[in-house]
Amino acid sequence: MANSTLEEARAFRGFPLYFPGQEVAGLRLAAVQRLDRTSPAPHVEFTFFYGGCRAASDHGCGPPLVIKLWPACYRYEQRYSVPARERASLRGVPGRISDEPRRLELYPAGSTIVINGFGLSSRGDLLRVGRRLRGLNVPLGAGVPLPARPGHAGHTLRCGSG
Repeated sequence: MANSTLEEARAFRGFPLYFPGQEVAGLRLAAVQRLDRTSPAPHVEFTFFYGGCRAASDHGCGPPLVIKLWPACYRYEQRYSVPARERASLRGVPGRISDEPRRLELYPAGSTIVINGFGLSSRGDLLRVGRRLRGLNVPLGAGVPLPARPGHAGHTLRCGSG
């Protein structure tokens, strides 16, 4: 699962990366993954895995907390229909929150952050993780507003290479 490190993520310059630290919600950072995708458009994804699980059967299991980051040009809020009941705002940026599955998406400038809290016990826990995000390759402390994304409603964004 792991093919990258925090040091490599800190050195990455393709788009802003955020994470909540080495430990959050009682879970330790277990792995960092970088995926270089070619389809449907070239882009890089980073994933931070927190905690572990013990499979009870041959079906396996997923980690209790997974944070995925994409460049804003690949995954952005206008690309998907967000029901009014799921619209949210956290740290000055728009987002999307749902309980089934327990997920928080945030749309700051340059990135899209998706926090999958499969093992978190409440929406409040999910929001606390979002409040703890800090810049990994950009200077941004936990709890301060995330940088606002410029408007692009009605426009399809295209990712450059890299």
